[in-house]
Amino acid sequence: MTDRTGTNRRPRGRFAAATLALGVALAGCGTGHSAAPSATPAQSSASTPAASPPSTPVQITYWAGHSSGALHKAVVAEVAQFNATHPTIHVTFDATGASVHGLAAFEAGKAPNVGMINHAVLGQLVSAHAILDLKTYIDGASGLSASQISADYYPAVWADMQTGAHQYLMPLEKKALTVIYYNESLFKQAGITAAPATWQQVAADAQKITALGSGDHGIAWTPSLRPFFDMVISDGGAVFTTQTNRQTFSLNNAGALAALNLLRGLVASGDMILTTGYGYQQDFGVGKIGILIDASAGYTYDNGSVGGKFVVGGASAPSGSSGHSSAMMNGESLAMFNTGTAAQQAASWTFIKYLSSPSTNTYWDQHTNYLPLGPAAYTLMKPYYAKNTAEAATYSTPSGWWFAPRSPNYAAAYTALTGILDQALNGKIQPQQALIEMDTQGTQYLSGKVRG
Repeated sequence: MTDRTGTNRRPRGRFAAATLALGVALAGCGTGHSAAPSATPAQSSASTPAASPPSTPVQITYWAGHSSGALHKAVVAEVAQFNATHPTIHVTFDATGASVHGLAAFEAGKAPNVGMINHAVLGQLVSAHAILDLKTYIDGASGLSASQISADYYPAVWADMQTGAHQYLMPLEKKALTVIYYNESLFKQAGITAAPATWQQVAADAQKITALGSGDHGIAWTPSLRPFFDMVISDGGAVFTTQTNRQTFSLNNAGALAALNLLRGLVASGDMILTTGYGYQQDFGVGKIGILIDASAGYTYDNGSVGGKFVVGGASAPSGSSGHSSAMMNGESLAMFNTGTAAQQAASWTFIKYLSSPSTNTYWDQHTNYLPLGPAAYTLMKPYYAKNTAEAATYSTPSGWWFAPRSPNYAAAYTALTGILDQALNGKIQPQQALIEMDTQGTQYLSGKVRG
């Protein structure tokens, strides 16, 4: 799981309890992908070994920076299931962040075969010839047909893998960066009967909860640009000059001003308290906070902080004055490093397909509340969602999904804009002036004219 700047986050909280038996090949879905992990590793027809497999399996390594908690357990289970169902290949998992250490490892001749990487480092890895273009594999005999791609991946997810005519990435994990989690007990005390569907309702609900007194507060939030950007778009505003050529920020607009005024008003009235880091999770767990604005994958941590003291409800990104919502997404993807023998690279492709498949994606989503990558995984998630309504509620229509610019300068721009947002929320700068400064400084950083 990644934090707000795309770096690996140290997971906290309990492992999600509900698990479906997923050791079934998706023959009915027409995906041709291998089975996902299950409580008892099962073998699908797609992964049945030959009668006389090689006595020594092909050895490959996988780096993914999930070092503890629910996400680590899920990765370990997925790798164990792959090894159990693919006797000709053996994967060794290492909880090392390939985004941070992959390039140096490649230059030292110690790169993994497969790595989970953040899109911000893609350009550096490509320039260093550290990772391979996967189009040869995707279009090859053991690749994916157009119908499989359509069934397995939403258009926004698949498009996010492309780099011009090349594709160096395969989908792995995608989370919505704006969802609502709430304390159902406080909602009932405040007379709130349903999850907020609009940002205005979020504000109204926060006011009702704060009015309960006894130290209750409507919202706890560590300020993040990502929900703010979604609020801007849902209020009819724009984040960039155009969403297709995102090199210039364009936040000085009416939608952005409405969103920032709403947030500033909640802070000024005491209906929203601002936290740092993951302090909002601790405050929520005590039972004195009504609403969290978080990412979908925050559920295991937020719910873990509660420890069963109350029921946690959920909702997808609220709508704004435009009548629609916006769902900024992120999550790391799979890359094949330019290392190893031809046999190891072929084995790496088999492993990448397995991790990216609908059935394995379903297992991952059930244990982390990341979102389905495509229609096939969503179909598999429906029984789980029917029993886990808070997690189901955080799923939003993929037509509203969008992704940050894949620029090495975006992280620096993000940091600069976050500082300005903090000043505006705390009343140190007027909202209108904050938006002007966001446009100026954000564009300077994004264009590379100013270095972070």
